[in-house]
Amino acid sequence: MSAITTITRRKLLKAAGAAASGIALPAVWSGRASGAEQITVADVGGAPGQALRTAFYDPFEKASGIRVEGVAHESDPVTQFRLVVDTGSKIWDVCMVTPDDVARLTSDKNYLEPLDISKGPDDDLIPGALMPNWFGFSAYGIVMAYRTDVYKKEAPTGWADFWDTARFPGRRGLYRNPKGVMESALLADGVAPKDLYPLDIDRAFAKLDKLRSDVAVWWTSGAQNTQILQSGEVDMADTWSARAFAAIDGGAPVNIVWKGLYSIDGWSIPLGTSKLKQARDFIKFCMQPERQAAYSSIVANGPSNLKAYKFIAPERAKILPTLPDNLAGLTVRDYAYWGKNYAAVSDRFQEWLLTGGKR
Repeated sequence: MSAITTITRRKLLKAAGAAASGIALPAVWSGRASGAEQITVADVGGAPGQALRTAFYDPFEKASGIRVEGVAHESDPVTQFRLVVDTGSKIWDVCMVTPDDVARLTSDKNYLEPLDISKGPDDDLIPGALMPNWFGFSAYGIVMAYRTDVYKKEAPTGWADFWDTARFPGRRGLYRNPKGVMESALLADGVAPKDLYPLDIDRAFAKLDKLRSDVAVWWTSGAQNTQILQSGEVDMADTWSARAFAAIDGGAPVNIVWKGLYSIDGWSIPLGTSKLKQARDFIKFCMQPERQAAYSSIVANGPSNLKAYKFIAPERAKILPTLPDNLAGLTVRDYAYWGKNYAAVSDRFQEWLLTGGKR
């Protein structure tokens, strides 16, 4: 198992310049020999990167003979992705991105190769998992969680309860980002999931005004979200499902309410890669239910291919967002909406945080 290599923007620019002048790129690679039968896959690194190797990279290499070199991209890979294409460096063949990233990578200029992949006979894909230039394999819930030691007699069951501070008093946590928070506010205000988009931003902010004084923590990272749930710094919070499970796995008395949204991490191919066929073969391999089951048995995100549940233990399946019973309460986040409107909504959201909602 090779080490995960982090490529910073500075290294990428340096590598791109070296590539243009014909100089070797030793800083980019983690040690495996390059060759025609190797692809480089950029992912999030860390523990998920190791899980990707176990579930996808090594089995693909064994099945195909094509080596997979894993490198870690930055938390927002779009700038790096554009550099890879614009400089012609070809140091990535596949990259782990979200559908929101895809929207940014195709809005003004196309940076993505078509996958040339269709749904196969062994696929039962959740809505939003396959686009012409992207395949999503790892779904996470944007849901709510609460401390069961605080709400012993009566527990919250949805976003209206999250906003009901009289019936469910306590400290709240909310993500310091409008994605998910806007939708949660509208769901709390009675908007039906099917009617969420396009978002009524004025209505969402009006609803947020009513909860503002009860938000004890505006969390900014998944690790912080797990920590505030686990420590009891908040009594309930919005959360990414795997982060709530991490608190549960750490012994915290936390329960997940499967109401809200889901989003998906997946794969796209940089335009101009010289390993297009191999990259497409790798992504097709990641569609296999057995492989997705292996990944979801390590990382608490749900498979996009529902046939994977044939290979997942029932106890494990209960904590995954795409288990049909859990998925029933979730709506896929509208990637196109956020791709078009994120900048404007985010600016207003940050102003609202700074000014106390006064305009």
